[in-house]
This record gives sequence, C-alpha cells and structure tokens, in this order.
Amino acid sequence: MTIRKAFNSKDDCDFVFTLSNDPIVRRNSFNQEIISYESHCKWYKSTVEDENTLFFLVFESDSFVGQIRFKRNDIYSEECVISLSISESFRGKHISEDFIRLGICELQNNWKNIKFIIAEVKDDNIASNKLFSNMEFELVSTVNTYKFNTKL
Repeated sequence: MTIRKAFNSKDDCDFVFTLSNDPIVRRNSFNQEIISYESHCKWYKSTVEDENTLFFLVFESDSFVGQIRFKRNDIYSEECVISLSISESFRGKHISEDFIRLGICELQNNWKNIKFIIAEVKDDNIASNKLFSNMEFELVSTVNTYKFNTKL
C-alpha cells in the first residue's frame, strides 16, 4: 500500500465521494444521511485546504484502498481525531491495522507535536471497536449521540 496527501482534484474528490456514500460507511458514520455531490465537493475542498487537517488517500497499485484523515483543533494541539474508511473491495482482508499505521507514520512526519490520537467509534461498529482495541487505543469514554427533529 502507498499513501499520499489528497489533492484538490476532481479525481480525488470523486474517490472520496463514492466511498463516503458507500452503505457500510454511511451506517458506521455518526451522520448517516446520504451526501449530495455538491455539498461533498464544498466539504472536500475546504478539508484538503485546512491547515488543521491531514488528509491522505491510500492505494494498492492503481486501486483506491481508502482515505484517512487527522483533524486537530489548532497548530498547538497535542491531540487529533482520526477518521478513516476503506473501500468495499479491500474490507475483510485484514489490512486495517497496516492502513492505520501507514497513516500514523505520515501524521508523525507532518505534525511532530501530536501526542494522542482520538478515535470516535459508534458502539455498534464492532469491527472498528475491535480494531482500535487491538491496536492498543485506550477506551476513554462511551459517547451516545442524540438528535432532535424540530420539524415534528
């Protein structure tokens, strides 16, 4: 696998758009709604250009494996939040740990002051909970997210 920074290009934007709307990715996301192409493109551009986000794409040969991002509050932050998703054709192949380690290596090359990486995972995302636990991420809290529909 190879990793590189995400480019502000239509191809990279489209790779991430398709992956982001994958049914399993949506189900495991805190926001499960389908993403419109227009809103995705705005989000993608601002995320790629954000100095407090490291955004990487991972490939195996010419095949898109997935995306991994690290988001910090500011340049002085000692912690960041990790976000990742893996393309359907690479799921179940036991590459997740290597995928994350590749991303962490790039994180450490770019942001020397980061001491902690936070992974926010839904309770029912068994695979990701097991993954981060196996990688010696320490479970520090259980988060329940509630949503209120004001249109009712």
